[in-house]
Formats: sequence, C-alpha cells, structure tokens
Amino acid sequence: MQESLLITEKQQDDNIYSSLVKDRLPINAHELAVELGSTIANGLNLKQVETNQARYGVNRIPERPPKKFWKIYLGTFSDPTLIILLISSLVSIIIGVAVAEERKHGGYIDGIAIIVAVIVVSMVASINDFQNEKQFRKLNAVKEARNVQVVRGGQQQSISIYDLVVGDILVVNQGDQVLVDGFITTTQLIKFDESSMTGETQMMLKTAQKPWIISGSLVQEGSGRMLVTAVGKSSIHGEMMMALGEENNEDTPLQQKLNQIVKYIGYVGSVSAAFTFIVLIIKFFAAGKQSNKENYTEWISFLILAIAIIVMAIPEGLPLAVTIALAYSMKKMLKDQCLVRKLNSCETCGSVSVICSDKTGTLTKNEMHVTHMWSPATVEDLVSAMVSDKKSKPLSYFDRVMCLNTSFTNNCRLEGNKVVGAKTTGAFLMLSRDLYGCNYEEVRAGLTIEDDVDKAIVHQLDFSSDRKRASILVDLDVYRPSKLVEEAAAALRQQGQFVNMIRGASEIMLSRCVQYLDPRTNQVCELDEATRAAILKQIGTYASQSMRTLICAYKTLQQKTEAVEQLEEEMESQLVFLSLVGIKDPLREGVPEAIEVLKSAGVRTIMVTGDNFDTAVAISKDANIISRDVSQADIHKFAIEGKELRQLSDEQLDERLSTLCCVARCQPTDKYRVVKRLKHLGNVVAATGDGSNDAPQLKEADVGLAMGIAGTEIAKEASDIIILDDNFCSIVQAVRWGRSVLTSIRKFIQFQLTVNVVACLITFIGSAVFGESPLTSIQLLYVNLIMDSLGSLALATEGPTKDILQHLPVRGTRASSRPACCETCSAWPPTSSS
Repeated sequence: MQESLLITEKQQDDNIYSSLVKDRLPINAHELAVELGSTIANGLNLKQVETNQARYGVNRIPERPPKKFWKIYLGTFSDPTLIILLISSLVSIIIGVAVAEERKHGGYIDGIAIIVAVIVVSMVASINDFQNEKQFRKLNAVKEARNVQVVRGGQQQSISIYDLVVGDILVVNQGDQVLVDGFITTTQLIKFDESSMTGETQMMLKTAQKPWIISGSLVQEGSGRMLVTAVGKSSIHGEMMMALGEENNEDTPLQQKLNQIVKYIGYVGSVSAAFTFIVLIIKFFAAGKQSNKENYTEWISFLILAIAIIVMAIPEGLPLAVTIALAYSMKKMLKDQCLVRKLNSCETCGSVSVICSDKTGTLTKNEMHVTHMWSPATVEDLVSAMVSDKKSKPLSYFDRVMCLNTSFTNNCRLEGNKVVGAKTTGAFLMLSRDLYGCNYEEVRAGLTIEDDVDKAIVHQLDFSSDRKRASILVDLDVYRPSKLVEEAAAALRQQGQFVNMIRGASEIMLSRCVQYLDPRTNQVCELDEATRAAILKQIGTYASQSMRTLICAYKTLQQKTEAVEQLEEEMESQLVFLSLVGIKDPLREGVPEAIEVLKSAGVRTIMVTGDNFDTAVAISKDANIISRDVSQADIHKFAIEGKELRQLSDEQLDERLSTLCCVARCQPTDKYRVVKRLKHLGNVVAATGDGSNDAPQLKEADVGLAMGIAGTEIAKEASDIIILDDNFCSIVQAVRWGRSVLTSIRKFIQFQLTVNVVACLITFIGSAVFGESPLTSIQLLYVNLIMDSLGSLALATEGPTKDILQHLPVRGTRASSRPACCETCSAWPPTSSS
C-alpha cells in the first residue's frame, strides 16, 4: 500500500501534483484512511499503530556506519612529514643492522625509537578523532529528535517524531517541518515551502485538488491536519537522505585560521631545520671528515635531526586542541540546555558583545494567566467581580460569547493546568474554564460534522508577528453548539450566518473596533471617542504593571466574500469590542541577576518584543535591562517603538543603538534591521527567535539562538544554537563556555609556541656552536608527543573559571572578519580600552 502512495517522479514543477491527482483522485480521504486502519477524525488506535509500524516501517533513516578506527589511524600517516621521518628511520634501522660497526654500537635503536614515537603520536591523535566523531554523532541524534502532535484514539497527543507511522493524523502548524509524505485532510488554507525538495521558491497552496505534501516541506502559513502515507527511508526526504554521500565535517573558521598559523610555523620550522642541516654539514667538512661510506651514518643522523626539528616546530596539537575544546564545550553546553548545531558558534559565543533577546518564554516563564479583564461599561475588574459572585450569578450573554471567543481556536489544548500549544490561547482556555466553568472541548466538538473536524470553520487566520491577531470564521448554520453556549450562538445567528471570533494586540484591535458589547445590559453600543480614550487609559494602566494587553472582539456577517483577500479584510474590520484583558507572564528566576552578570562582562542585552511600549519598558526595568532610575523624560533614549524605528534612517538608527535597550511592538523586519546595524557598528551579535519570521535575523546574527520549546522548525533550522529550555540564563552559560574555548586555545598556543621556539633555538645554536644538537631527534620527538597529546588534552578540557565573565569580550573576533586568531592569544583578558 505504501509503495503505491510514494511520489516517485522527479519533476520539479507542478506536473508532479497534477499527475498524482489524476491517478489517485477521486480516492476519498476517508476511504484511504480506513484502508490504512485509521480515520480522519480519530486517527489510529494503539493496536493499529503497532500493525502499521510492522507493515510500513518506522520513521527513521538508517544511520551511516561510523568510520572505522583503523581507517582513522591509517589516515594519520598521510602527513608528508611523517612519511619522510618514517623512511629516514627505516634507512637508519637498515644501516644500523646491516653495518657491523653500527650494529655493535646499537645504531638501529634511534630508528626504532623514532618509529615508536610516530606510532604513539598517531595513536593518540586517532583516539581523539574517534572519540570526537562518536560524540558528534550523539549530539546530532539529539539535534534531530523532537516531538510532534498527532491524533490517536480521538485524542490529540504529543509523540516523538520517530514514532510516527503510516495512517497517523499529523497536526501541522505554521513553522513546522514535515518529514513524512502525506496529504492534507483539512479544508483550511495552508501554504508550504517546498523549495528544499523541488527547487520551487513559490509557496504552494494545498487544496483538495492539490493535497499532496512532500516530506522536507515547511509550513509557511496556516495550520491543519494531514494523513501520513510514507515514513522513514520510504518517504521522499528519506530517499534523498539515503542517496546522499557521507557528510563532510568542515573546519570552523577558527580551526581554518589555526591551520594557516600551523602552516606558517611549519615554514619557519623548515627553514630552521634546513639551516641546522647546512650548519652540521659545514661543521662536518670543517672537521676534516670525508663523505664516504664510513661516515654516511652521520649524514643520515643530520637528516633525521632536521626532520625532527620540523616535526617539533609544527604544533600539530593546536588543531587537535581546538577540536577537543569545541567537542568538550558542546558536551557541557548540552548539559546547560544549549544544543550546538554549528561548531563555529561555540567559539563565536565567547566574543558576543550584544544579545538581542525576545521577551516571551526567554526572559519570562511563558506561563500566561489572564489576571485582569475590563470593559468600558464597568468600573470594576471583570475577573475579580466574577470570582466574587460566580456561585450565585448565572452566566450572562456576554459571558457565553466570551466562552465562544476563547474556545474556538484549535491550536491549543489543556492537560490539567499544563498548556500544550499556543500559550496565549491556553491562558484564555484557562480563563473560560476557571471563570465560567466552560469545557472548551465541548464547544469545539460542535465544529466537527460527520467525521470532518473543521466542517463549520469557513476561514482561519493564525496569530503571527506581522498581524498580531488571530481570527476564526465559523458558519453558525453548520456549527452545533454545546448547551453552555447554545443561547449565545442562537443570538449571534440572528445577527448573521457567520461569526468571526478574534483576539489580538490591544492598540491594533482597538483601531478596528466600532462598537462594544455592554456586559451589564448585553446590548451593543457605539464606541465613541470618550470610550476609546477610556480604553487607552486602561491599556496604559495594565501595561505599567508589566501586563500584556489584548482585546477580544467579534463580528457577524450575513454573507461572506469568496475572494480570500477581501474576506480577510471584511471579517477583521468593523468589530464589536468584547473585553480588554491583562495577561501576566512572570520573569524567569535569575534573569535580572543574569543580565547584571552580562553587564559586568561587557555584554549588553536588548529586549525586542511585540508588547506595547509601556509593557515593554516596565518589564525591561523589572529585568534590569533598563535601570529603574531612568526617568520618564529620558526613557526614549533607551526604548523605542517599532513604528518609530522604521522611520529612522540607518545613520539615525546607528546613533540610537549606542544606548538602546528595548524595542516595543517589534516586527521581524525590525529585529533583522537592528541585528544588521549592530554588526555594522562592529558588534558581535547573538539573537534569539522562535517564529518562522525570525529566521532572517537568526541567519544574520553572528550566533542565532532558537528556542527549543516554543521555536518553530524553521527558526531552529536557521539557528546556530538551540536553547532547549527557552531560558535566558542558558544563554549566559553559552557565553561562558564560548569564552572558555577562547581561553583554552590561548593557553595552549602560549604553551606550544614557548616550547617549540625554545627547542628549535637550542637545537640550532647548539649545532652551530658545538657541532651537534644538545637535544637528540628522539628527545625532540618525545617532547613533541607530550605537548601534542597530554598538553592538548589537559588545556583543552578546562572548564570556565569563576571570573571569566568579569572581563570585556574579545573585540573583533567575528569569524567572517577576523584576519587571524593571534589576537585571541594576546588580548585575553582584554582591557577596557580594547
């Protein structure tokens, strides 16, 4: 069955869909689901999951076998220097054995000792490479693991992506990457980015005529459900991954620059070795010796000494130390909830001078609760009033409309007091449950008609950073209301066949409202200027208390426009105001202290948020981003609203960035511009993001930090590091480990160059003055062995010191612009003037 559903044609245009539609449709989605042991509404049951997994396979792509240790070991002998050294050693052994005089004095011992040294050096390097590759494979396995939402047994639940099977009903939301083949089963508008698989840059709208979804696609707009038809290596994405060759692990920028340094040092060592060899030859002839078969062993010893100097001079352990330091830091950072996706981000974190951080879930706990609700027709807070007399007072029409408004959106559910999905929606679900006793599942159940889960939904627009509002348009003639909201639905139906329930940012929503529903009389009243002023004043009151302010509203329509663009404007204008709500999202523990630590480390934090200006400023002060001593008159030096920022020229923005700490009502394009201008001013910038629209700023930043919990797959793919717990304090840990990498490398360079230079000088001067080197070739090689192995292991695995964040960051170490890494050695710890 699965093989017949696979997309096997390799065209990269729309014909792939038309041929499939012609061949497979009119296969009914419900019939196909039944054939796979599933249903569109309820999904698979537990027994069928096991059956389908055994029949169609698991959602895993077989791992490529790791590189064999013996292959890694043999690879170390590809170094030309080692090859020459081995050949010279073999010649020395042969002569030492074949010539009686040399054999008598043990002339072969030096050659054997050199070969042993080379074998040990190669063994140590191979063991480290093997362990590092093993560690990187483990980290990659963690990086690829994530949970997805499916419907099984009629319940939406979270499972590992590896547990997906053919026949599953997969819930997809904006920003998700779909790694299975299938086709959409919902009627809502949903657009996919399939460019990574087809090369087609235009977003693909999925409809009943073009329902097929290629694995590897990204959900750019909308949300819905899909029936899984192929998983693992049988999917298009799986086939492509299986066909790819082994991945090349490219060196990080720092490793590349260190390799250049190693090469230059090698040149110096070669010159030193050549001079030493020439001096010894001159001394040889100056002593009256003849170049004959009796003295040729001395020439070989001169050659071996010269080669030993080259081996000694080249700090082979330097790249090894960097690799060990990076691997060690990656492992430790994972324990600190930082999953490193790109190696170079480890080193770059140590040079970060500005962090552009989101607020929700990063600086705050992302535990949202509606604590206040207000209407212009009432003086008291509606939440407090309802709590005080909810036992004696029955639900009003206003209350029941609020239940509809809070319950319709289907991108979230509650598991007790745990929110699964959009946290803001979860706050409204808890409000209707705790305040009104509303069962949101019963309210939503009326949207499902005859196994069609969204039959009553006409159009749905999810919340986004650009729109800052979410809408759901419902056909009241199709909707089957529960008992709690039956009267409210009937009353709304008298006003129109369709009702749009909408929530969004307070100022944006208020500009779209023309009436309001009076909770006392249940009458719709005109929204005059005095009432607008009262609402704006209340918004300011909530915002000054660090609350996020949103407005709930609705609109009824007797008939709808068929054109989607016109329908969206029609359903979101001329709204009826329901209520203003204040949502509390407390700061995470330790955030104010962490920001103070970063300040002492010379790292500035800029909060970029979608909240209004007053809310953003209040939270910035609570988090110590803006000093509490800043007066209201001076606040605009440190905070700016997105609308004002967009009016500034680049030069004007550059001036503001010197003191800017907070950007309110920020859009993704604003974040991108702030990051870009900060980099233009010479800063090394880290930026956080969780939404699909944050991908450009994550790519632009020197270190892109995606959120592991709230982040979409698009944001994670664009990032360098994933913050697994969405906690700002984890970002501080990433900075600590980044600085630790730079410190470890600096120590190792100092250690290596000191010993190398001294050894080469002693060897050269001794040969020039005394006619022979004070250090034999064996001694040089074993000193080199200890430095390259034990030295790199010891210095590269040191953890960050307690005072590592008490210095300013190394300036100008951005990987793309750093001319060399020598400054890393000489500028740590840096002075304030650096």
